[in-house]
Amino acid sequence: MFFREYCEFIEALYIIYYSKMNDYEKNINYRKIRKSYEEFGKINNDFEEIYDEITTGAVYNLKESDLTFLRRYNGLLLSISRLLNLKIKLHYLDNCTFVKKMYSVELIDDKYHCLQCDNSNQNLFFSFENNSLKTTYCRRCIDFGRSDDNFIKFHINIPVSKIEAPKKPNVRLSDVQEIASERLVENTEKNLSTLVWAVCGAGKTEIVYEVIYQAILENKTICLAIPRRDVVKELSERFYRDFSGYPISVLHGEEKVLEESNFYIMTTHQLVKYYNYFDIVIIDEVDAFPYSGDECLENGAKTSLKNNGVIVFLSATPSNKIKASVDEVIKIPIRYHRYLLPVPKIKIEKTEVFDFTKRCKFIEKFIKERLARDRRILIFVPEIGMCETAVLYLKRSFSDNILIDFVYSEDENRSEKIKEFYNRKIDVLVTTTILERGVTFDYLDVIIFDTKHINFTKSALIQISGRVGRKDYDNSGDIVFLSDKISREMKAAIKEIEYMNNLAKYRKLNRR
Repeated sequence: MFFREYCEFIEALYIIYYSKMNDYEKNINYRKIRKSYEEFGKINNDFEEIYDEITTGAVYNLKESDLTFLRRYNGLLLSISRLLNLKIKLHYLDNCTFVKKMYSVELIDDKYHCLQCDNSNQNLFFSFENNSLKTTYCRRCIDFGRSDDNFIKFHINIPVSKIEAPKKPNVRLSDVQEIASERLVENTEKNLSTLVWAVCGAGKTEIVYEVIYQAILENKTICLAIPRRDVVKELSERFYRDFSGYPISVLHGEEKVLEESNFYIMTTHQLVKYYNYFDIVIIDEVDAFPYSGDECLENGAKTSLKNNGVIVFLSATPSNKIKASVDEVIKIPIRYHRYLLPVPKIKIEKTEVFDFTKRCKFIEKFIKERLARDRRILIFVPEIGMCETAVLYLKRSFSDNILIDFVYSEDENRSEKIKEFYNRKIDVLVTTTILERGVTFDYLDVIIFDTKHINFTKSALIQISGRVGRKDYDNSGDIVFLSDKISREMKAAIKEIEYMNNLAKYRKLNRR
């Protein structure tokens, strides 16, 4: 099934072989390719072999070892180029019932539809002609590889052998988590989509353990997708540990570990590449960038599902669109330790504070008092360019023995700085919204600097507030919205946090 060395003449052969030309036209083009190859003057044994097999119409069947190799690519829509990069003789796939050849843009009732991203907006399709052959492609998902109606793609779906299930994960759930977990299992069995709307620190990941475990027992394909690759890395380590011995495919921008498995953990960008494959897709942090608001990613997640597949959303701050799109919303208004959420306080300062031309006595007092109580402080700023300036601004007010640093998304030492803050080697860390989610520190207080800024959305403010009080032994703390005026987003964030606290009290879930 494999060849040894790629060359462009092999790809040219396959483009003609899988084109819409009739046999007469194909044979003419085969000869043209052969002539160009001979004029090139370099012998390629793989080309010679593939040319003879294609032109003589040889028929081949895949061996079990070939199927084992291909199973790792189950669910993907693979282009000719992608498969040739794997050095696969494509015509060997022709007689395999588990490999379907298809065009990823289809025409239905004079309307184009993209199978890759589920686009049906006709304004997002573009057509061009080459030698009187019209090709139409989808512009919306072009960054994921061209999806068109002229170049064939291969959809691989080879049954995965029954893999020995791992031991059931030993996860302790609170009463609220247990009820949500059971409800989620019931809904997936009934093919009902579900949103788990759980406050920051409620333990959303633990709630989906049972759904994932039951899917493994039933040999279903399941995907846990997350917008951010650092969270993919973190969660994959947890699942490797808790589902010990069970193979897991892990895919993100920096790494692709493809196993013969029914369980995948990946970024939502990788999910777009799958089609009609998963029985269950769980999307964590569904409100997070870059997934939220990106129609290509949102609809691509749906096309990865089988026709009767089930989608589960997890979020502390879901949009109204997500709430309206599911069959049931499960609300968890309390954290696992059953203490209410800390509610942010608003502190109004003069405008000069926020362009760093005036000292802020409030910040100085806040930091001194918290450090005296052996706590640590995160200060969120709205823009990367403000990080270093804010640190210099703060250092003017404190002695050198108070350690202040900053971190942002493109910081090469980002992981090291976060680890140092975690290990109490940094007292005050200035950061952007990069740390609004996915991190847990105890004995933490937070200031959000210039909270009215457009980058601090309601969702971001709730997530940032959710960094405080996450531990049973440190279940509260201070969150300060520092601004020169009160924005609509600030009001909305406080209102939603108070709503969840009131709901928890109404349902008698909190410790009293």
